Amino acid sequence: MNDTVFGRFMEDTMKKKNAQADLTQDERNAQQAETQAEAQVEAQVEAAMAKERGDKKTRKVLNTVINAVLIVAIVIAVIATYVSFVSTSGNGVPNIFGLRLLSIQTDSMYDTILPGDLIVATGVDDVSTLRKGDIITYWTVINGERVLNTHRVVEIYDGGGYLIFETKGDANTVADPLTVHESAIVGKYQVRIPGVGKVFDYLQTSMGFLIVVVIPVFLFFLFHLVQFFRVLFEYQNVKNRIKYEQERGRTEDLIAAAQSSAAQTQALDRAAIEAELREKLRAELLASMAAEQAAEQAAREQAAAAAVETSAEEVSDGAASDPETSEQ
Repeated sequence: MNDTVFGRFMEDTMKKKNAQADLTQDERNAQQAETQAEAQVEAQVEAAMAKERGDKKTRKVLNTVINAVLIVAIVIAVIATYVSFVSTSGNGVPNIFGLRLLSIQTDSMYDTILPGDLIVATGVDDVSTLRKGDIITYWTVINGERVLNTHRVVEIYDGGGYLIFETKGDANTVADPLTVHESAIVGKYQVRIPGVGKVFDYLQTSMGFLIVVVIPVFLFFLFHLVQFFRVLFEYQNVKNRIKYEQERGRTEDLIAAAQSSAAQTQALDRAAIEAELREKLRAELLASMAAEQAAEQAAREQAAAAAVETSAEEVSDGAASDPETSEQ
């Protein structure tokens, strides 16, 4: 009986250990699967972040290039507009910081200055510093119209309190028919910028102003408006992502708390079952031992009773045989 109860106890114990081992293996497998899933997610996130960093770098370079081009275009457009339409001072010649910017229309100064060139002239504060061979810009009358002209000084005359300048184009064979009074001089030639004069001439047209000034400015502000909304949307996405991560973190905390509570409850239930099983087995073992002891006690009592009965019979048989012996 003791062997049977002990065997059942050991069998239940082994079943419990096997169940715990299976549960532990399942937990390890689940944890391993979760770790692998987290690693895959982490790798995907890292790849996405690397791609996003590359995209941001490309966008940054592209934005820098576009900004540089648009800023240069706007600066040129503003300067051209300022020179062509706004800034006039002194003799009515457009200037920037004292520099006269003029577009050459004819080839009278070929090949020193070409048609379409932009020349830079500086103001002349003291006309007495001018010398033969200098190139000057001055007001004159051509075909009945007062215009600016740029020719070389070939002779200087004293007009009695003022100077008179005779000029001639390098490509011309004769001097200009009209001399130049010192008060008509606008500036002294310094340098030329090939081809840029055509741009200034084009800016004086409505179409040129639209294409070179209005459209670049519009594109500049449109580009930065798009950039503003893009940054705004990215900020909103980041904000939503942070909120999502916070909500996800709280959800994961709740799930972890629920799992921990369930594990504690399961452990408590398991401990209660184990304690109940131990008590049951202990009670059965004690009952079995008590029953065996009672059986042994009954057997001993029965054996003692049998022995007493046997002794009584032997005594009775002895008493019966004694008279016969006396008669003989």
